[in-house]
Amino acid sequence: MYLVLIETSGNQNYIFSTNRLRENVGASELTCRAGTQWVLEAVKEVGGTDLWNSHSQQFDNQQLRNNLLNQPELENTNEKVKVEVIIATSGKALLLTKNKDIAKEIIKKVTTRALKEAPGLDICGVYEKFNWDTQLLSDINKQLHKKFEGVRSRRPGQNTRFMRLPVVDDCNSSGLPASQLGQVGDRLVPLSLTSLNKRDPHLSQESFKRVETILQIGEQNPINLSFNLEKLEDKFKEIEWLAVIHADGNGLGEIILNFHDQLEKNSTIPNKNREYITKFRQFSIALDLCTEQAFRTALKNTFITEEIKEKNQKVLLPIIPLVLGGDDLTVICEGKKALQFTYEFLKAFEEETKSEEIQAGIIPQIAKKALGCPRLSACAGIAIIKPHFPFSAAYQLAEELMQSAKQIKKKLQRRDKKTPWPCSAIDFHILYDTSGVDLKLIRDKLTCDRNQNSETRLHARPYIITELESEQHELDNPESSLEWAQKHSWEKLQKRVQALNAEEDGKRLLPNTKIHDLRSGLFLGKEKADARLQLICDRYESAGLNIATELLANDLPPSLFWSETELKDNQEKTIQVTGFLDALDAVDFLKK
Repeated sequence: MYLVLIETSGNQNYIFSTNRLRENVGASELTCRAGTQWVLEAVKEVGGTDLWNSHSQQFDNQQLRNNLLNQPELENTNEKVKVEVIIATSGKALLLTKNKDIAKEIIKKVTTRALKEAPGLDICGVYEKFNWDTQLLSDINKQLHKKFEGVRSRRPGQNTRFMRLPVVDDCNSSGLPASQLGQVGDRLVPLSLTSLNKRDPHLSQESFKRVETILQIGEQNPINLSFNLEKLEDKFKEIEWLAVIHADGNGLGEIILNFHDQLEKNSTIPNKNREYITKFRQFSIALDLCTEQAFRTALKNTFITEEIKEKNQKVLLPIIPLVLGGDDLTVICEGKKALQFTYEFLKAFEEETKSEEIQAGIIPQIAKKALGCPRLSACAGIAIIKPHFPFSAAYQLAEELMQSAKQIKKKLQRRDKKTPWPCSAIDFHILYDTSGVDLKLIRDKLTCDRNQNSETRLHARPYIITELESEQHELDNPESSLEWAQKHSWEKLQKRVQALNAEEDGKRLLPNTKIHDLRSGLFLGKEKADARLQLICDRYESAGLNIATELLANDLPPSLFWSETELKDNQEKTIQVTGFLDALDAVDFLKK
């Protein structure tokens, strides 16, 4: 028997390689099709079961999941059944075949189709032979993924497909060699084959149909959104701020690669392989369902107003999910709502993955064994930009911010195994200018008074979403961990923002001049910043105004800073940290 892996690589670069919204949407749809429609149609062509329901006029995601769960078991069937699909999701598929020729044929059909329909998409497939009765499928899956990485690294890069000789004109959109003239607005411009394929209007239509279907699954009051690409392009041009949000699950890679370790160990080897397939498939489908439901919840809580509910008709909202599945979410949306939307999504994701009702509670079962906690978590990065700013650069910043948010795992460890405790977090940045989008350079500018033993850090990002009080007994060194988490909690950021936004008779209680006086003082160092704070406290205390309370890290003496320690090169370093600048950045983006 053979295990087959077909997977795309560099998906986000493929999706965000241009600043054209229609090409981003089209690329997202092609990536999704590569791991679902193209694989399943290739399976049918080699004699496998028709899981795609190719006779149907419209893609039914729920029906596909039911088909995957109710396939014939390959090891217990006659020669007529040649393929069993373990998972088929956006950009990735895992299959079992009875012989090598079928495995090679499926890979050939999918990759050839990608060359024709999605030039520029990086996709390849590998297979590994194994004995069903004597070898563990989990071990073969690990070997297969290592083999995939080796094969992928030895393949020529995507740019080698697009030769520059003879000399040709550049694509107006992607910078690749142009293939032909295409219509952009009211003029003809040179476009590459990659851009032309992404621009196919049928792709955006199918992508939006799938999202509309997702928004109505299992809902008593479904969300009726209208996705019209032309109108959305116009709407995004009118918005003051746009946001690129990228969220990713924590520890999912380790869970999947070591999935068999989380299963029961009291069955024979053949049954273990069948158990592995069944549970792995259920886990994959449950993860999709949790992410989709979390997206629906966040959308309702952030974008769906009472006025929209009362109208009970399709509305056009400034949000487009480009990646929605597995543990991934990538969204372009209105910048003013991005912080709250991401917070709602992460909270809902944690709640959904606790559910015992989704696929017989497979996620909390696996998570409890793998992480010590019956739920999953995720981290997100948010890059808030002006509409003209390139999506590709914004996504790159969002990716770096997401990785920054994941660094909280160093602060919150499990007591028993000293591994990261599942905790969701957000890091964000608002780009007021285009002078630089490298996160390290951005954060270096927010660090002063740096020496070997100490430094002052003018930000407290990332911020933690998870409520840890009820879970503190599971943490290593719970007192210090909980203290750190409380100072970096999202609730603290919200309270600081509310303090800065507090009004009386339509005027801010803390004037803008005083706020910006404090801001400029931060860059002069802790002592001068706190001296300016003292003047503000003295002035407003007599008026009964306690506005500074939520901004303070210490009450006596009043200070905007608190101390933390970090271990670097086996030496403890003292860090002075403030959350004031974070709140000031978010003050226009977290209004009630």
